[in-house]
Order: sequence, then C-alpha cells, then structure tokens
Amino acid sequence: MPMAELEAGTHIILYVNPAFCMFTGKSEEELVGSDISDAAAFGKEFLSLFQKVCRTRRSESHTGEENVASLFPFWSYVMWPVTAEDTLKIVLQVTETTAFHHDTTAMNEALLLSSVRQHELTEVAELLAAELHSEILARKSAEEALIRSEKLALAGHMAAVLSHEINNPLAAVMGIVSLLRNADNLPASVADNLERIDGELKRITHITRQTLGFYRESIHTTTFYLAPLLASVLDLLKSRIQSKRAKVDSRCDLQLQVTAMPGELRQVVSNLLLNSLDSIFEDGKVVLRASSSINPTDQNRRIRITVADNGRGIDQSVLPRIFDAFFTTKGDIGNGLGLWICRQIIDNHGGSIRVRTATAGVYRGTTFSVILPVDTAGLLFQTVRQDSA
Repeated sequence: MPMAELEAGTHIILYVNPAFCMFTGKSEEELVGSDISDAAAFGKEFLSLFQKVCRTRRSESHTGEENVASLFPFWSYVMWPVTAEDTLKIVLQVTETTAFHHDTTAMNEALLLSSVRQHELTEVAELLAAELHSEILARKSAEEALIRSEKLALAGHMAAVLSHEINNPLAAVMGIVSLLRNADNLPASVADNLERIDGELKRITHITRQTLGFYRESIHTTTFYLAPLLASVLDLLKSRIQSKRAKVDSRCDLQLQVTAMPGELRQVVSNLLLNSLDSIFEDGKVVLRASSSINPTDQNRRIRITVADNGRGIDQSVLPRIFDAFFTTKGDIGNGLGLWICRQIIDNHGGSIRVRTATAGVYRGTTFSVILPVDTAGLLFQTVRQDSA
C-alpha cells in the first residue's frame, strides 16, 4: 500500500515507499523534503486530521465519498503517530484510491471478458476444425467409394466380356474330357484325374455363367458332405502346399452335411487357404477345421469353418480394409478381390466371416472363421447328423 512518513507540525515528507510514488506519479527525490499538500491534493480535511493526530497523538482515519472520487486521487487513508528519539512523526497510509481502484476494477473486468471471449473463440475454432475434418473425411470416403464403384463397374464389364469369350473353348474342352472318360480300357488313375478335371471345368462354367447373369445359383443348392469338399480343395492345392513345405492339419466331422452351393463354398475355402499359404514361411503350419455347434445367443445350430496359420499376420493399420475391393498387401501378385468375393458369398448365404490376427508373439498368425448359421425359415446352410442305424 502507499505509505509516507511526515514531520509533525510541518507535514514535510521524510520518507515514501515505491507504491506512494506510483500513486502520486512523482519520484522519491521529488517527494522527500516537499510539503504533503504540494505532493497530492488530499483535501481540506487532511490538514485538520493531521493536526489532530499531532495534538492527541492518537491514530485517525478518513474514508472518502464516492461522489468526490473524481476530485482527489486519494480518498481513504489512515494516520498514526510515531515517536523516535523524542521526535514526533506521523505515518500516512493510503488505504484506497478512487482512480486506481476504478482502473484496477476496469482492468480486471476487461481481462475477465477477454478470457471468456478467448475461450468462446477457442471453442468455436475447435468446433469449426472438427466440422472441417469431418467434411474432409466424408468427401474423401465418398471419393474412394466412387473410385471403387467405377473400378467394380469396369471389372464387371471386363469379366462379362471374358466370360463370354471363355465359354466357347471351355465347351470344347469339356467335350474332349467327356470323350476321354467314355474311352475303353481307361486306367483307374487316369479316370480319377479326368473326373477331377471335369469337376473343375464345371466349376469354371458355373463361374462364367454367374458372371454373365444367366441364372441365380441361390435356387440351385444341394445337400452334400462337407469333408469331401475340404479334401478336394486340399488336393487341388497339393502342389502349392508341397512347394511351401507346409504342414496342413485338417479335421472335419465325416457326418457333417450342408445344404449349399458347393462351387461357391469351395471358392471361399480355396481363397482362405491360398492366403494362408502366401502368409506362412517355409515349414509353416495351416489348420483347417469344420464343425457344428450351438449359437449361444439364439440356441440355433451353426457351422464354423476355420482356416488358421502361423504366418506373418496382418498389420493393424490395414486390417479394417482387407475386405475392400481392390485392396491388397501382395503387391503385383494380388488383385484385392479374393477376400471381397469371400465376404460377398458368405453374406449372400446369411453367414459372417471374422478375422483374428497378430504380427508378433506366441500367437503370431491369422485365423479366419466362416460362420454359417442355421435358420428354420430356410437359410442356405444346415447341419444334419446321420442316424447310425
């Protein structure tokens, strides 16, 4: 607070502190030795109160009025006597100054309003930034979707053209195979290979017809044992398995039956197995499982086909996109349609496909699970347990 020490009787300033200098707007050199009346306009009551303190040697105070605040810089103060070496001195302490008080209050209010305004502007800026970021993401997503749509449309057109061109030579090859199968004295091994070739040619025919939209296969389901289908896929990929020196562990209930489209289910299993073989290192391991179980959520029977490997795993940064069309991590050797086709097939059959993966640790590798639920209203897949009798 502003304080000054005055000489009794003469009210000459003997000492001032820095605060008193700041409030009067004068330096210590200017104030010390001058009359307090010349230093600051305290008003007529000041001299009367000063003389009273000198006479009574008791402290006195003065509180200024708001209506005179603009007339004098200082409007509230207290004075008390101090005796040192038989010399009476009066200490003056200014307790409040109208101008300073008003300026300080105004400054505090301005700072408070500025802080509030700054907070509001910051919130608005953050909101605008979030909206802009969301708009950018939405436009980018829409642009990517448009590009994928155009690619799919182009791929569909090209596939239809290729399918049409493939049909004629394919029919000729199938005719030749049919003639060979009906030949006399055909060795059993050759007959088996021709049977396998005929089956794969029929699958190619089915794919080309489906691409051209000649018919909807959903009305051409059949009931079959699942174990032979899995065995046929492994047999077709035998050379690939051998070149990788991979160990394949396959287990399936021999009595497990499904009512489905064999060609499409074979395509799903083939794609998943090929992906696992691409992922593993030499002497790696691939596990193929098929079993039936009860869905705990609705107590309905379901089939689970699992393809697991101990390969490289899938990086978490690309995991959300592995089912997108044309997305691939295989570089030039992949077209990014395998898993996309698998999901389309499983979705069309009322099922789901899930993935669990790790790129390091004891559980490194990838596991794909195809879940095919049973629906009494007529979903495509169902399991039937044959009566041993």
